[in-house]
Amino acid sequence: MWKSRAGSVSISLILLIAPLFTFHAALIDAARVQMGERQAETATKTALRSVLSAYDPTLRGYGLFAVGLNPAASSDLFEQVLTENLNTGGNGSFSVVQPSFVSAKLQPLYTLGNQSVFGRQVLEEMKYRAPVEFALGVTDKLTGKSGAASMLGGVSQFAKQAGNIETLIEQRDDELDAAWSASREAVAKASTYEAYYAKKLERLDELCRLIGLRTAEDLNRDIRALKAQADSLQQAIRERQAGLAGLLQAGVQAVEQLIAIQQAIGELERKLGDIQKQIGDLELILRYIAEYTLLMNTTKLEAERDRIAMSDRVSRIFEKLDRAKSLDDQIRAELTVPADSGIAVDALAAATMPDSYYVKYKTGAGGLGALFSGFETALSVTALFVGENKFDSARKQDLDASNEAYGQKAQQFAAEQGAEENKRTAAKDSVSKRKKEEKLRYAQIWDELRKIWADCGSDSTAAYARLEVGDPASGEVSLNRKYADYNRIESAQAAANAEMGDSDTAIQKTTGLIDKLLGGIGSAAGQFRDELYYNEYALTKFNYRTYGKEIGPDGYPKPDYESSQRESHELETQEAEYLIYGLNSCLKNQSAAYAEMFAIRLAVRTAEALMAPESKVVTMGNPLLTLLWALAEGAGRAYVDMTKLVSGEEVQVSDKTPAALTMNYKDYLRLFLMLHTKREPMMTRMQSLIELNTNQDLRQSAAYMQVRTETRVGLWFMPFTLSAFGYPVQGNQAQVTKSAMLSY
Repeated sequence: MWKSRAGSVSISLILLIAPLFTFHAALIDAARVQMGERQAETATKTALRSVLSAYDPTLRGYGLFAVGLNPAASSDLFEQVLTENLNTGGNGSFSVVQPSFVSAKLQPLYTLGNQSVFGRQVLEEMKYRAPVEFALGVTDKLTGKSGAASMLGGVSQFAKQAGNIETLIEQRDDELDAAWSASREAVAKASTYEAYYAKKLERLDELCRLIGLRTAEDLNRDIRALKAQADSLQQAIRERQAGLAGLLQAGVQAVEQLIAIQQAIGELERKLGDIQKQIGDLELILRYIAEYTLLMNTTKLEAERDRIAMSDRVSRIFEKLDRAKSLDDQIRAELTVPADSGIAVDALAAATMPDSYYVKYKTGAGGLGALFSGFETALSVTALFVGENKFDSARKQDLDASNEAYGQKAQQFAAEQGAEENKRTAAKDSVSKRKKEEKLRYAQIWDELRKIWADCGSDSTAAYARLEVGDPASGEVSLNRKYADYNRIESAQAAANAEMGDSDTAIQKTTGLIDKLLGGIGSAAGQFRDELYYNEYALTKFNYRTYGKEIGPDGYPKPDYESSQRESHELETQEAEYLIYGLNSCLKNQSAAYAEMFAIRLAVRTAEALMAPESKVVTMGNPLLTLLWALAEGAGRAYVDMTKLVSGEEVQVSDKTPAALTMNYKDYLRLFLMLHTKREPMMTRMQSLIELNTNQDLRQSAAYMQVRTETRVGLWFMPFTLSAFGYPVQGNQAQVTKSAMLSY
């Protein structure tokens, strides 16, 4: 039996056909599973697109797309569309592949609360609607052929130079005041010296007359001779007195003899008295000589001391004049502005003192010092008794003339330079008075401006509380804080309100804004394309102060084609201002925009005033007064401009530019958006405003979805063979898992 070949063919066929059958069975199931996998993938993506197609129509008004269904509704819609797309057989018809739905996990990856997603959608919305050239058209009105930027730059530079020059003028005037104070002191001292030395010379002349031509040696010799005679007479008197006493003791009664002796004694005593008188007279003359010698020497020493003091005073005057002259040179160096600004500075030469002033001043002060030095020199070479320059009546006349010369020079210098200083002081006082008047004129205009610097309409306190404060009692943070925290950014500090109630502040604020403006418009085209799109979005989707007031070419209010329904927003006519400044009230935001808008108009009108011919006449050549006058003139015209701008009208950029170049309130907001805003803080405020207006939490508004689905495909033949292809198999079904991600 074992050698029998019966059935061998059948077995051989089985051995051949079984592998083929197994292979084809596995191949068919694998193909079916792959078809099911593709069908599941297509159905998954279709269902996910269906979910995203159910966008929020409210957010669509802002050009934003986000799923408009809640998570449960989104999941139901997804499963419904997925199931319908998996069930391709339908109506009981045969289908080679019939995947069955098992489960789906739908979850949002990113929402509109994410600023990257939010910003991308804003750019997609605006890059077709607001080309960069549209925003740059505003900056072009200030640059190019209009020359407005050059005018503004000239005003800014002139304002800075005026401030620098004013400081230099004040320093120069301080030096000149100090020089004049020192000059008056020198004049007073010269007058004192003249009277003092005149008395000294009179006394010297008196002593000289008393002394005569005799010298001290002659006098001493005469005194010694007279004293010798006096001694002899005294000896003779003593001898006669002794003889008379002896006669009286002896009792001699010779009366005539006694009388004769007494008469002789009397005669000797008379002669002795005459000699003693002569000695006293000669000793008095000796004292006169001593006084004369001492007085002459001390007078010379005092004159030398006073000459040094006078020389020091004159040197101090010269030092102060030199410093003042140096400051004037610095002022002249500052008197320049850009050639294309149109601002002339030739009239400002009066801000400096002419060189002739300093020459005349130094000549007068130097002459006073030189004349006193000449007097001291003449006195120092005067001899006491003998010599070519001995002190006598002729020498006294020369010294008197020299003494009177510097005294007269002092009076002449005081009169002539005093007139110059009175003129200078009067001019300074007049300039100071005019400055106060121009500052007051500007302040009065600003008071009028403040009456129209905000137009807030209905109360927005509650809205700002939600935006910036939150509810501390319930622990609810503000919308701005919520979105800042969600994006992990620091909340930007709100801009300060630009109060410009006095001229000095106005000049500082205006020049600072001009510098920032000129720097901003210079780099706008090359560096901030995306920012320009964001800025246009702010002005397109949100309202502002003149929204609804702008007049079209047909004379009627411009229609609003935006679907964001700006007229019904919580913050009326103030949203763009809030986006720029981020302050916590309508008054603050609108007034901040108003103040900066006024600063630009003020700068333009100030430049025009500086270019006006009358600026050379009314400002006395003082740069700061010129600026203050131009500022007050410009403020009056800028007030008219602001009245038009806040009414929605167009205002010509400048009277020096073509009439067709105009800007309105919205155009200036474009400039401020370009100058002030930073992307993250502004986008945070945008998100806050959108939630405020729509009550849609953008953190829950999904814009990027991910889904993971699980389906199963029934196997016809041998399920275990599909494991070799990497498909999980449960029973007679292969499990298919698919993931998909999709965003708007």
